[in-house]
Amino acid sequence: MRRIHIWHCFTLLLPIWTVPVDASAQTAGGAAEPPHASSADWGAGIAIMAVILLLIVGIGVAVKLYDVKRRRTEENAALQSLLSEAVMLERSIAGLPVATFVTRSIWPRSPLVIAVRGSVPTSELRDAVMRLVEREAFRRHPGARTEDRLQVDPRIGQEHARSTTR
Repeated sequence: MRRIHIWHCFTLLLPIWTVPVDASAQTAGGAAEPPHASSADWGAGIAIMAVILLLIVGIGVAVKLYDVKRRRTEENAALQSLLSEAVMLERSIAGLPVATFVTRSIWPRSPLVIAVRGSVPTSELRDAVMRLVEREAFRRHPGARTEDRLQVDPRIGQEHARSTTR
């Protein structure tokens, strides 16, 4: 995709900006009095140009923020997918109801937050899950912060033991 610089857009809008100035020099009646432009007409032209310029800048900022948000959402989804896959491939954790959720603000230096939610049967498995998620997250994003939202539920262990012995 070819990038268009903002100055190229401004040069295309120059004829539009000169229209109020040309129109202010014309008179409504005959040629009885010499044409002159009052300062109010010039002020109106400058005000219109300023409004157009502000609208263009506002639209540009909105598009840029939307693009950054879209890219961040895609990056978050990709990392969340990789972390979920790593959790599912680990033999000791496979089959447990554990999920990772990745969030980050659109601001450039905001931290990446990875919340690990679910239930595990023992605190040892809880530590193993957190170590795995931290290792995988720090491999791709060194400044990532993980949040442990896992619950220890011994009943999950009975179901997990039955499913792994089959």
